[in-house]
Amino acid sequence: MNEYMNRYDTLQKSLVYEFGIGSGGIGDFLKFFMYALNLCIKHNIRLYYLVNIIPLEKYIKLKNPNMYISKDATVNQTCMSIDSVEDIGSITPNECAIVFISPCAFYTSFTFEDIVDVDMHDVFYFSDEVLQNVKNIMPQCVSNTKYTSIHLRLGDKFLETDKSFVIVTEDVRDYSEETLFKFIQENSDKQLLFFCDNNEYKLNVKGIFDWVVITNSKIGHTSLENTTEEQVLDAITEFYIMTNSDEIVCASSSGFSKMASMFRNIPIRFL
Repeated sequence: MNEYMNRYDTLQKSLVYEFGIGSGGIGDFLKFFMYALNLCIKHNIRLYYLVNIIPLEKYIKLKNPNMYISKDATVNQTCMSIDSVEDIGSITPNECAIVFISPCAFYTSFTFEDIVDVDMHDVFYFSDEVLQNVKNIMPQCVSNTKYTSIHLRLGDKFLETDKSFVIVTEDVRDYSEETLFKFIQENSDKQLLFFCDNNEYKLNVKGIFDWVVITNSKIGHTSLENTTEEQVLDAITEFYIMTNSDEIVCASSSGFSKMASMFRNIPIRFL
């Protein structure tokens, strides 16, 4: 990453990563930027992040502020969008054009193996608000101890929110409750933190296994228009807590837990 940033200002071709409300959750926000970054490094392209003034941008920030570009900077310039990864290699130097790309261009080509060459913690950092919010959502301090984070994503169908704002209403993630409960029981000697996108289920797990630690966060999906800023901050704070785990256990398919493990190269286990 340092080598890329050292030549960043000399690169003749540019690409602007555009992410807004509705583009995806925290996992999508990070993984698609990292994908674009790896491709830009490969093709000698200067990558910018378009500031859309969304809550995510306040709490997960780029270490290199030169990578930000404002909407004002794109006014009165020729703008165009590319729709696939294949188009990135064909970008030509053009000082009069702004070339945009959004996550939808990566849906069919992205793999996690494509983002391993650059360490995510060399690209992003968490704001002070996130660090300070840990004590607000954690019933007990775990910052100085080892812990295992278990993450269960039930899916958008089970989000406890106004269903009219949910985009993928039938999103259901497969998981085995028997396997999950067995893992918790067999690891009762460890400090276990349990995260879930459904508060009722999270409380149910706590009721069965009282030694499991849960947060009192306000759960919300950062991609939905009705998600409050408090919910966004709490979600990112949970993500931050997971990035400091000794191990992450993924109980269902989720980019949230996968990207948390990749942020600091933490071991991840899939149940």
